[in-house]
Amino acid sequence: MLSFIGRSVVQKIITLFFVSIVSFLIIHIAPGKPSQVDPMNPKFTPEVVERFRKEFHLDKPLHVQYLYFYKDLFTGETVSWKDNQSVLKKIWERFLNSLPLFIVGTIITWTLSFPIGIRSAIFRGQFYDRSATFLSYLLISIPGFFFAYVLIIFVVNQFHVPVIGMETFGIGDGASLPYIFMDRIWHLLLPSVLGATGGIAVLSRYVRSQMLEVEGQDYIRTARAKGLPPEQVHYKHALRNALLPFVTMFGLILPGLIGGSVIIESIFSWPGMGRMAYEAILARDYPVILTVNFVSAILVLAGTFISDLLYLIVDPRIRL
Repeated sequence: MLSFIGRSVVQKIITLFFVSIVSFLIIHIAPGKPSQVDPMNPKFTPEVVERFRKEFHLDKPLHVQYLYFYKDLFTGETVSWKDNQSVLKKIWERFLNSLPLFIVGTIITWTLSFPIGIRSAIFRGQFYDRSATFLSYLLISIPGFFFAYVLIIFVVNQFHVPVIGMETFGIGDGASLPYIFMDRIWHLLLPSVLGATGGIAVLSRYVRSQMLEVEGQDYIRTARAKGLPPEQVHYKHALRNALLPFVTMFGLILPGLIGGSVIIESIFSWPGMGRMAYEAILARDYPVILTVNFVSAILVLAGTFISDLLYLIVDPRIRL
């Protein structure tokens, strides 16, 4: 088992190294240059451009720029070209904003998807299954931005409460701590539910198809023939084996910590990671783009490593 874990760690470190090279090359191969003169900005003179290039080592060969960038990144000296702030500090602040949105949305998605999918598989072809299938495809088909505006209009008209931003404007002036906490929860609820709807629709379909595949196996038919109660057949024998593919999916939800949803964060004015990455791309803020991409790669590899460890626990064949 230790050799398996050791090989997995080494492979992921090598993969991360090549990902850093490829992402660095793609950013610099893209059309346009971060130091090109903007004719609409009178302050962006050729002298300023030259000083900018020397300060950020843009006058060096590409491989030297690569070494300088990751040296500054690991020492915490990388700064944004847009506002000259520390990139790691900006990412950490946005990460803390995206974290509750990610946690609540993930809990809602995984808590509701499995009961819906399992019940649809058990009552295959019946009214519940057809209704769940219809609602799932409906939620998958509806554009996220349209559904968001429908929810905002409904909540504002029915409850007459603000839903934009992380908190109500001016609430910190003399408000009690419980009131501030409940206000944060209220603002968190709507974007979390919106982000979870698509995940519930997709994941419940996966759960249903996996349960149906396992329910058709010979050992399930043998369990039924032996006279075992239906609940024991469904939830003890079928469900435990149907959950194996979702171990991989569970590990791959980690990148959602930094990816977030650009649409949801933009509509609800939520200052999260996805919105920051989108704004950095528009501003050609290469340090922020490269750092976000590097951290995303770390989270993907960490998620796959967690999946490997979970497989060691749930599947004895991996240990053997």
